[in-house]
Amino acid sequence: MRFFLVRHGQTAANASGLFYGSTDVPLTPLGIEQSTRVAGLLAEVSFSHALSSELQRAQQTAQLIVPVTGLDPRLNEIDFGRWEMRHFSNIAEEEPEAWQRWMDDWQNATPSGGEPFAHFAERVKAVAEELTLRQSPGDMLIVAHQGVLSLLLAHWLQMPTESLWHFPFKQDAYTMVENRDGFMMLRAFNDRSPFRTEE
Repeated sequence: MRFFLVRHGQTAANASGLFYGSTDVPLTPLGIEQSTRVAGLLAEVSFSHALSSELQRAQQTAQLIVPVTGLDPRLNEIDFGRWEMRHFSNIAEEEPEAWQRWMDDWQNATPSGGEPFAHFAERVKAVAEELTLRQSPGDMLIVAHQGVLSLLLAHWLQMPTESLWHFPFKQDAYTMVENRDGFMMLRAFNDRSPFRTEE
């Protein structure tokens, strides 16, 4: 089984450099263009399954690739609490101690009113483990967010949690992981070439 991982297209919050995770914002016109481009790259893939975050930016992206998509709240991005839709410079100025704690120990410090990273990582890990056990034939599309996709990939490749920073998912590309009886192989990362079925 092959998993095609796609990060949602651009949002206005991305373009402004704001912290956001749980805030439900739509794609920008550029985001729609990016997602449409990915749909073209994957046009030859006959997806037997599709799964998306519940947030509309992921749903919009997924539906441009596969019209009917299942939703899983565990694929939602982390909730940054009161830091949502704020620039890091504003957070650092108004909440310097909380910001410094997060900068020093992001795996254990929690944004004000936000979701603990450990909880976020556990829910993504649960999805990763379930997908590892899937042996059904066919290809599966997964559309989610930077944090979610990088954690999925780190878990599948048996890397430590902090390695997630090594996987900057682009918003106009796809990543493909092949599941060979539970052994996960990274076959493409941030690919922008048309996928051919014979691959």
